[in-house]
Amino acid sequence: MDHRKNKHRKILPGILILLCLLLFSGALVLGIRAQVPETIENPVQGISADSSMKGYLGKGYTYADLDTDSLQTESTGTLAQVPENKPEEQQEEADPEEEPEVTAPSDDTVQAASEEPEEAVEDGSTDQENPSEETQQPEENTVQYDPENGEDNHEDQEETPDTDDDRNQEGAEVPEEETPTPAPEENKYPSVATDLTDGETVSASYRTFYVQAWDYQGNVLPSSSVEVLGNGQKLYSVSTDGEGIIAYRMELTETENTVDIKVTDSEGWSYTLPQYRIIRSEDGEEQPAGTVNISIEAGTVGLGTILSSTPVEFYQGEQLSSVLLRLLDENGFDWRNEGSATSGFYLRSIGRSGLTAGASIPADLQAHLEAANCQMTDHDNDWLGEYDFTMDSGWLYFVNGEYMNVGMAGYFPADGDSVRLRFSLYAGADVGAGQNGETWGDW
Repeated sequence: MDHRKNKHRKILPGILILLCLLLFSGALVLGIRAQVPETIENPVQGISADSSMKGYLGKGYTYADLDTDSLQTESTGTLAQVPENKPEEQQEEADPEEEPEVTAPSDDTVQAASEEPEEAVEDGSTDQENPSEETQQPEENTVQYDPENGEDNHEDQEETPDTDDDRNQEGAEVPEEETPTPAPEENKYPSVATDLTDGETVSASYRTFYVQAWDYQGNVLPSSSVEVLGNGQKLYSVSTDGEGIIAYRMELTETENTVDIKVTDSEGWSYTLPQYRIIRSEDGEEQPAGTVNISIEAGTVGLGTILSSTPVEFYQGEQLSSVLLRLLDENGFDWRNEGSATSGFYLRSIGRSGLTAGASIPADLQAHLEAANCQMTDHDNDWLGEYDFTMDSGWLYFVNGEYMNVGMAGYFPADGDSVRLRFSLYAGADVGAGQNGETWGDW
């Protein structure tokens, strides 16, 4: 009997110690669960750190203290924390002409935001510290946006000015913008000029006329941009000078002839001139259109002026090559040429008995030729032209003091022109018209 009592007395203290340990452990657990975590101040003033998953619309942060690598780009700005609504009797209508004053949320709003559970972002991600499977309904002070178009959902929202939202508020009067009057289409049509006159009468078997065209920016257009029809048949240009003036020659085969001119630029803009009528007259003789003065000079071989300036009449549409050949024939010269007087004419040489007798290259010009390693050649006493004296010799012509880098068949003289036919020993360098700017002088 005493043995059993002693045994129970030994077990009872152990049980009491175990109960005390259990009670202490329980109290410790309850104390830990009741502990409130420390609230960290949010870098965006007026928004709780517990609500950092909510977007901040305005001029500041989009998300505060948020690891943006864990979110999809589309989720940015889907939720916005706004100030708590004021009673309707204290609200004033927003003046659309005045910018609303931006105010920070009240302390009550901040406290309410800190006590609310974390909101879930619409892309499906939840707060990392307090995940929850239940979807929270938005409070009255939270604005929700459609993730597809980003516009406000105003169906259940009261009309109130949102001071932190840059968007136009529902109910605000927005001035209607006047629809601007469309500007008239820019005129990009090309322009064209010609010396033709509708209904003109020509006492000849042909008519040479000129066309010049520009695009809307003032650039001269080439002959490939101009389409000319003579009596319904395409005419091809005879020549084009340095200013883009294109010459055409039309044979007049009928009493009344027609000319159509159309210009199209590189952008496809086109312009067509009214049709021109040319009347061919069978009565009377053709009258000269003017007079040019032509001289022939060979100072580079010491012959000076072979033919002094001589007036020569020319007819409408006549090329300089034809006028020159008439002059040579009337003054007893022979000539050799390539091409024809109306197409591809090139004067190779002129001849007359004893033409180059006593010719001699001036000493200073000879020095230039030797320095340039010019190859010297022989010559014929009755002819003067290409390859005479040097391998770079030939005839060049100038009009009114300007060297013409176009064939004579491509130049149509004007009344009063002064033409100089000059012999060169080195591709124009000795008569003031050298290639690539090389000019030795003017002999």
